[in-house]
Amino acid sequence: MPRTPPDPLRARMFELLEQLNDRFAQLRDYGAVPGNAWLAKAELDAINQLASELDALLEEIKQSDTENGY
Repeated sequence: MPRTPPDPLRARMFELLEQLNDRFAQLRDYGAVPGNAWLAKAELDAINQLASELDALLEEIKQSDTENGY
């Protein structure tokens, strides 16, 4: 029996979550070093952008699930 292809929306969700995880680690590392607050702030800005993308993507997933009867 052939495998069903992965859901591209959920695959993108996992990509965004991985990016967020990486950004949080960078934020933690930069924030722990005196003088690197500006780098931590840049990471926080990137996290906010990724969170917005994730929010929109989750809305797409929700709509897709509704259309598919979930």
